[in-house]
Amino acid sequence: MRASLFFLLVYVYMSSGASNNDKEIEEERNRKRIIEQLTRTRTVLHEDYDLISRQVATDVYMFRSYRTVSVVFYPVMIEVSDARFTFQSEELHLNNIGSCDPQEIIVHLKYGSYPAVNPDGYDFPKDFVDPATRENIYTLELTSDGRNRTYDIKTPKPGQWYALIYIKWEDPRTQALEQQGLVADCQTIIYTDLQVKREKDVPYVNCYAGLTVNYTQIPSYYKCMSLDKVEPIRFNITIRDPSPEDSKKVSVRIQAQSLPSEGNNILSCAFDLKLGTQSVVFTPNVFDWHYIHLDFIDNTTHIADCDSYLISDEREADNYTILELMRNDRGRFFTFDALLPTTDLQDTTSLVNISSNEIKTLRFNVHESLDIGGTLSIDVSLVMSFKYYMGYKRELQKGALLAFTEDNQYFKAVICLDIGHSSIPLETGECKYNDQVKPALFVLNSTDSDSINDQVIIPYPESGTWYLTFRIFCDDKVCPCRTTDNGTKYYVETIATDKDATQDVTTDTWREGTSECNATVILSVSSTSCVAGRCSNHGNCLLNTFGGIVMSFCSCSAGYGGWDCSDDSRMDSRAYMLISILLLTLSNLLFIMSIYVAIIRLYYTEAMMYGFTMIFSTFYHACDAPAQVAYCIITGNILQFGDFYCGIMSFWVTLLAMSIISERFRSSLQLIGAIVIALLTTWNRHSFVAFVFPVVVGLVVLMVSWYLNYRKYRKMKYPRSYYRIYLPLGLLCVSVGLICYGFLQTEQNYKVVHSLWHMIVAVSVVFLLPDNKRDDDSNPFVPSPNYCRLPSCRIFRRTQTHIAGD
Repeated sequence: MRASLFFLLVYVYMSSGASNNDKEIEEERNRKRIIEQLTRTRTVLHEDYDLISRQVATDVYMFRSYRTVSVVFYPVMIEVSDARFTFQSEELHLNNIGSCDPQEIIVHLKYGSYPAVNPDGYDFPKDFVDPATRENIYTLELTSDGRNRTYDIKTPKPGQWYALIYIKWEDPRTQALEQQGLVADCQTIIYTDLQVKREKDVPYVNCYAGLTVNYTQIPSYYKCMSLDKVEPIRFNITIRDPSPEDSKKVSVRIQAQSLPSEGNNILSCAFDLKLGTQSVVFTPNVFDWHYIHLDFIDNTTHIADCDSYLISDEREADNYTILELMRNDRGRFFTFDALLPTTDLQDTTSLVNISSNEIKTLRFNVHESLDIGGTLSIDVSLVMSFKYYMGYKRELQKGALLAFTEDNQYFKAVICLDIGHSSIPLETGECKYNDQVKPALFVLNSTDSDSINDQVIIPYPESGTWYLTFRIFCDDKVCPCRTTDNGTKYYVETIATDKDATQDVTTDTWREGTSECNATVILSVSSTSCVAGRCSNHGNCLLNTFGGIVMSFCSCSAGYGGWDCSDDSRMDSRAYMLISILLLTLSNLLFIMSIYVAIIRLYYTEAMMYGFTMIFSTFYHACDAPAQVAYCIITGNILQFGDFYCGIMSFWVTLLAMSIISERFRSSLQLIGAIVIALLTTWNRHSFVAFVFPVVVGLVVLMVSWYLNYRKYRKMKYPRSYYRIYLPLGLLCVSVGLICYGFLQTEQNYKVVHSLWHMIVAVSVVFLLPDNKRDDDSNPFVPSPNYCRLPSCRIFRRTQTHIAGD
């Protein structure tokens, strides 16, 4: 017997190993087939385009968090006029069940860093920077039907471009919970490549010496390198030997880093050929390539005249200073501070002193691949006097708000944030860089306690040199206009109007302001994983890797969502969670009836198995609940193993109990089943094979034993009532339970359907377990008269006597 058991275990192990090997070989064969198909149908190389990079068979998953996204990166070189990204997605069918439907694939392309998106519909936290102020995110939608899709980006910036790829998000609460082995096993893969078209042999000129071009050389591109200075450049363009009768104008476009185009430039204007020499003024990127494009243009109604590009006075100040921030590494992923050089190891902030006659710029670097996977946080605050924080913000004179305790000084600090260049802070609270005007990152008012400090959070910051530019503006005149909150807040505008006033304002009530002022700003620039290194206490900060690059993300728990797991808008109420956990746990109490029936019918091993099933299932579902109501007596993984193992073992011992075999043979099969089911549950407890294999073997043993017994005695062993009533009812319960368990469960109805599965399984045991171990013709649901000798058991004997008397 021991030898038979040994050989059987060896056979099961070898079969399991062979099955795993066969599955791996089949998956590899299918993957090679799809790769070959993708290779045969790859994009044809277009004329004048160079193939730069290619990735074959990247796995794509449905978006659940940034754990399930795929990232592909593309290197784009300089002087590219067109970048053509190609995508082709297909379904890899890994088993012979059903078919694979095409999936909706979303691709986000972005320069410099990973695209920060929320495909699941959650809002970004309030302090997150407006995505519209960052690099553009180009979005492409396709289906995994094997067809090519291309996406062109004209004049892209040189450097790394990143594609974020995932299957379109669907609410998991409405999705069916599919059981492995019952449905098609599909894997979505994607092929992608990059082809670029370049402008070759672009001539080099001096940015600070100008350009002389022959008339016949137009249209043409030129490039020049700026110095490490922020001063505007006066660029002279001279056209030699123009045609006297030619009335065309020449358009000039200039762009930093990439080739200029109509919608991608820092300067776009036109001038008359008859002028001979034309000067244009532009603010450059610091120490970067700038590209100039000259061309003829007929219609100039939509383009500015180059004479309008004169030195503006916004930047005029007594001095302009650039300071380098020091990098202070913290020795963990994406964790560093950028601050003014200091010997204080504990200091993570900088004091920035500003006066009204200067512009001050602080710059720091975000390294490619090293820093882009974290979150950048920038905090600023005005340093105010002690009296300000005590509430003495201003003085009252004859009922009018005329003077302030801050040395009678009002000012507004405007702070701009840019990458690759600095911009000019304007008094309107905007930032100007050549023709581009955008809102400032911060506008701090010295008279409003709500706006003397502010913070922004930037997820996945772009690589490059970042510039923070500071400028303050003093008050020229102060009037008591726009008073809110019963006079606790006081806003001063450059020009006072009657509609802004809350009382009659005349020039007599105005106070002359100051033309010079100064301030100190506390600046903190720091980078961490996730948001401040954590996920709002409702999730875990994890790392995801793709071919050597790393990103941090929040994996939320307990029903929370959002970028930092702080959004509870989709979280169930506590009462609902309690009802759900009570359904899943208390539904197991019906196994008490199964245990009772097994005991009175003398199936003690089976009764213990049902008891363990009830215990493990109850405590597993109590532990698997949301954190607000969860209760774990031991590790959840151990409870899950016990739940699956005991559940399958219950089916196994029940089928053996129904079989007509000797007790010695039954105990041997129970031991073999215990070992094999433990192996299967450890191998893959979620696999349908782990459930079907023991059940099928048990059914074979059952049917063979029934057949052999019938052939020997020519009659059925159990009473007719068992075959006519109890067995059909038990089979009906099991069938309904399996249908619910395998096909009807979704995240939304899981609590109800799975609880129903618990109850159906427990009830089915009552009908399926035969009552053949007792010699008397007892009621199958009542103990034998002499089964229990305790006084408390007399009730059963009275019931039995009553039934017999009837």
